[in-house]
Amino acid sequence: MNIEWYPGHIAKARREIKEHLKEVDLVIEIIDARCPLSSINFLNDEIKNKKRLIVVNKVDSADEDAIKSFTKNRVKEVIQDFDGEILFLDSRNNNIKREVDKKIDLLTKEIVEKNAKKGIVNTLVKAMVVGMPNVGKSTFINSYVKKKVNKVENTPGVTKKLQWTKISDKVLLLDTPGVTVKKFENNDVGINLALVGSINDDILEKQDLAYEFINKVYSKYSALIIKRYKLDKVNDSSTAIEVMDEIAEKTASYKKGGGINYDKVSNLIINDFRKGLIGKISLE
Repeated sequence: MNIEWYPGHIAKARREIKEHLKEVDLVIEIIDARCPLSSINFLNDEIKNKKRLIVVNKVDSADEDAIKSFTKNRVKEVIQDFDGEILFLDSRNNNIKREVDKKIDLLTKEIVEKNAKKGIVNTLVKAMVVGMPNVGKSTFINSYVKKKVNKVENTPGVTKKLQWTKISDKVLLLDTPGVTVKKFENNDVGINLALVGSINDDILEKQDLAYEFINKVYSKYSALIIKRYKLDKVNDSSTAIEVMDEIAEKTASYKKGGGINYDKVSNLIINDFRKGLIGKISLE
């Protein structure tokens, strides 16, 4: 698959983010735990001089071993000079504020102390929340604030404009629309983002995407897939199309005139993965 998605509102959002970067002290980057390297934001050059907190979101849906291996050294595969902090969260949990505040305090300690020397007692830290589409930025903010301040949908592109939200007397957050790139240097990155819902589904060929998913993860997660769909014909060495065919058989995904309805079974597989119904699966 060759995936490209860079609509006008994302290009506009990228320009606006760059314009507002000079106003903030801290960048909070939300990434998807199922494909953390693929979902790290591309604005590395623009934000390299800012304090940076990477929030690995949706950890409840990812492979626990893969999450444990995601260290600062892994981040440096994408951001060579990374010296920020990493926080692992399920943003749907409303008890995240204390953990986030601790990281913000740690990263902005120098700024607060510097202001204190100037006589500024109560520093209002300005933080920008960035990330690829559909990684959970709005859910993160809603959980952090502990009230619904941003619209949340499982659709890329819900946040259309930059929005400031005052969290407390210490923190002011700037929410931004999800942004992606004009072209992915590695097409596997585009596939990973498409699978987790960061690319508009309307431009995707679901049959190809479902095939890529099975082909990518089956050798490692065959037990989860076999259990989810009660498969009994395939084995660990089966091909992706053989697995899809039996899933179609088990779920009665057929056309009216006969034959496998690959659109139906492909949508089923992708939606089950995104909802975590197959199990905890990581793409990287």
